[in-house]
Amino acid sequence: MKALINDVIAIFTRKPHGPVIIKSDLTEEQKADLVPVHTLSIGWVSSVDELEKEVIREALEHGAAGYLISDLQQARFIHARATLFA
Repeated sequence: MKALINDVIAIFTRKPHGPVIIKSDLTEEQKADLVPVHTLSIGWVSSVDELEKEVIREALEHGAAGYLISDLQQARFIHARATLFA
């Protein structure tokens, strides 16, 4: 019964997740050792696809191995914060 309750609670609670990895040659140990190195604030894109492309472009430009998008707000333009990991 306790496992069932935990499963139901898990559906309605956000679970923390790690960054999206964009480098393909990382080992599991290297992925586990990733730390935040830079934060971006993006506020001029008009779609989620544009947001993702811009974050990936910035991540590659900064030599990051991954990224995590947070604080997503959508109005006329999309405003978000992206944390780069290396």
